[in-house]
Amino acid sequence: MTSETSPAPGTILEQYKSYLGDIGNIGTRYATSNGFYLSVITALLGILALTKAGEVFASPKAALGLAVPTFAILVCMVWSRSIASYQKLFAVKFKVLREMESAGNLFLIFKREDELRGKLTILENERLIPLLLSIPFWVTLIYLLCKLFKVG
Repeated sequence: MTSETSPAPGTILEQYKSYLGDIGNIGTRYATSNGFYLSVITALLGILALTKAGEVFASPKAALGLAVPTFAILVCMVWSRSIASYQKLFAVKFKVLREMESAGNLFLIFKREDELRGKLTILENERLIPLLLSIPFWVTLIYLLCKLFKVG
């Protein structure tokens, strides 16, 4: 932190507490966002499960047969990007907290956590969830396209 951005010594602890609260609010939004995406994917998987493969191309179900897995794949991609965005946001927030700890002569909590935990973050693993959940939709989409074009 430069002297231009360094707060007065008496205020750093209050700013630190406020910043921690902000991270908690972002964490709440992140959990809500994940719940939303999971609900959408679960509903689409339910629709897909109720669709009979032989009837998918009977009009008007043909469009639904292709639309459901396509939409689900797109939702999974957006979900994965959303997690990546939160991952970057959290990284920036924790970097600022580390700077505040140094500037305020506070115990270096997050530096110590990094030393004990290593570099892997939970969000790196969570980014795999939407990608894994997209697999049944990819398989279904490919199967339906093969059937539509009578491949195999």
